[in-house]
Amino acid sequence: MTRQRKLPLTGPWAHLRRTALVAAGVAVFWGLFLAGPRWALALQKHTLTPSEQIQASAQSRKAHETPSQTAHSTDAEEQGAAPTQREHTAAPTSSGQSPEMHAGGTSAAHEAPGRESASHLPEPALPLPGHQEERPGVPLAHEPAGEVPHGEGEGVHLPEISPIPGVTFVETMINLMEHELHGRFLGWRPNDLILGRFTDNINNYQLGVLEAMRFTTLRLKDSLTRMGEADTYDRDLENALNLFMNKATLFWFPSAESSYGEAVEHLKKFLEKLKTGRRSFYYRVDNFMSLITSYGDLLGNVNKSLIIDRHGDGSPVSFFEVDDYFYYAKGVAHVMYEILKVARVGFEDQLVTIDAVDIMDEILHELHRAEEMDPWIVLDGDLDGFIANHRANINAPLSEAAHLMGIISRF
Repeated sequence: MTRQRKLPLTGPWAHLRRTALVAAGVAVFWGLFLAGPRWALALQKHTLTPSEQIQASAQSRKAHETPSQTAHSTDAEEQGAAPTQREHTAAPTSSGQSPEMHAGGTSAAHEAPGRESASHLPEPALPLPGHQEERPGVPLAHEPAGEVPHGEGEGVHLPEISPIPGVTFVETMINLMEHELHGRFLGWRPNDLILGRFTDNINNYQLGVLEAMRFTTLRLKDSLTRMGEADTYDRDLENALNLFMNKATLFWFPSAESSYGEAVEHLKKFLEKLKTGRRSFYYRVDNFMSLITSYGDLLGNVNKSLIIDRHGDGSPVSFFEVDDYFYYAKGVAHVMYEILKVARVGFEDQLVTIDAVDIMDEILHELHRAEEMDPWIVLDGDLDGFIANHRANINAPLSEAAHLMGIISRF
């Protein structure tokens, strides 16, 4: 029987077959071309699951283990230990035995069935970045108290305060006033008969410092140093407040410098009482609220003076008066900024209790903005004009600080 030979396709059938083969090849090539980037993309998006990460770390450790360690690891896996546990081989002692071996030559793991030896304990999980491990009796570390976490370059740096409550608070008050009396060139200016008429900027700055000192001394006498309403006032704080209330422009009988210098001496006497334990300074929420409320009231008066166009009698605010309001506001803001930095550290626990730490940091940030404003000449241009309006510029951060103080006082 002869096999019949197939004749090759000719004509249109051969052309159709070649076309089908070419189309199939193009389809396969195009499919691989399109699928290739998708495979690569799928590999890039794939992340290891926790179990896969454990297995990968175990394989990586096995690759670096010595043959003896590998054999020991294999024995541990055969005894039921998890393959992801890390084996620790104990260093031999001088007698040639590991620390787990007893005099009888048996290990602690074989002596106490069911108890895992130290070499078979699971590896502790690595801590996450920024995570702090809690240990009994060891407090967690906190943010450094040296700066306000508002942002880099803000310039708000918190001081280190004395462990005795109130000492740094009163020392700050003393330093602020002594600088205006003795540290500044020509000392106290508002009562100078001749030179004071040409230094109105410094004069009004010192008046702002004096007004903020009066409010601070009042709160120190009334609430910060008293246990309650039935507690007595400190005599030195009473005398200091009365002396601060003397007129700032008095030239003699008594002069402003002598009155305020005597007030500072009374503050120093009270400071010694704090250091020796004869008087106390109380870190309480209500005391902090009283201080913030008083500062908020003072800032409200300052904000009003920075936006008025006319006096109470209807006369307009002249161009030569706007710098007086500007520097008076700077003096008030300077005292508040220095005092509240100390309060931010001392009353930190109370601020955490009322959840006002961030608000307090923002208040310090706004006061620091006002502290940094120091134009060559104070201008009073229109709010939408080409010339600056420095009263409005300094009023913006001080108004925000007063608003935030009002929020804290309602807690």
